[in-house]
Amino acid sequence: MSEPKEQAAGVVAISGAGTGIGQATAQKFGELGWRVVVGGRRAEKLAETVALVEKAGGECLAHPLDVTDAESVDRFFDAAEERFGTVTAVINNAATGRYGPLESFSPEEIHTEIATKLVGGLYMARRGVRALLAAEKPGDILFITSLSAGTQWLHHLPYAAANAGVEHAARILRLELEGTGIRVTALRCGDTLGTDFNTVEDANGRAMPAFELWFRRGLLRHGGTMTPDMVADAMVAAISLPRGYQYENLTVIPTAPRGELPRTFEAWGADVMSRYGAS
Repeated sequence: MSEPKEQAAGVVAISGAGTGIGQATAQKFGELGWRVVVGGRRAEKLAETVALVEKAGGECLAHPLDVTDAESVDRFFDAAEERFGTVTAVINNAATGRYGPLESFSPEEIHTEIATKLVGGLYMARRGVRALLAAEKPGDILFITSLSAGTQWLHHLPYAAANAGVEHAARILRLELEGTGIRVTALRCGDTLGTDFNTVEDANGRAMPAFELWFRRGLLRHGGTMTPDMVADAMVAAISLPRGYQYENLTVIPTAPRGELPRTFEAWGADVMSRYGAS
């Protein structure tokens, strides 16, 4: 019986790569010798990511990307293929994450949540799969999802619904691609600081009320959180697996800090800030 072959460095395309998890993931792959293509809406943030990847010794191309626009996705992949050849790993990281009861959302906010996470992820996967099939190459499609996909995170409904849809889409796509050499992984990640989510939502006052509700409902049991680097490590591990096997659904969550668990929401917040600082 033949042994699984080690996964060689290839070309990885990452959406939402200007900050947080996407940026950390780009840097990790650059360190491993992958050629990295990063997309997002903010050119200045993408430039920062390129600098980090190149400092780590990798090659990196930045290109504007709006995952909700199929033509923008096509242009992104066209640029990647012109520079590096076929994209062998697609990481669907782009997302928005607003808080509040459903009635507080505008129609535009609901649409943006679903379009960015679910529709955008499908556009990216579709384009990546087409290229891999045409080139007759093995590859990876990785969807980043959230604990909210399987837990009733109140005041986070559109985001949770979008993530649940992504996970089910990944299950179906995995079956569609059996026998092609293209692996499909859904990476469900827990609380992570250092992303744009809480920065934006703190500014409009919607994040902390949601966190307090989660704490009182028992959804936040402790103040443990992850950094973008930790989530990036999990993605690298999934895509770097030797050919012949795969992770289907992978969950990465923070461990509880040592010591007594916080008994009040105020204690929970103080615990998080004392260890990680404001994010």
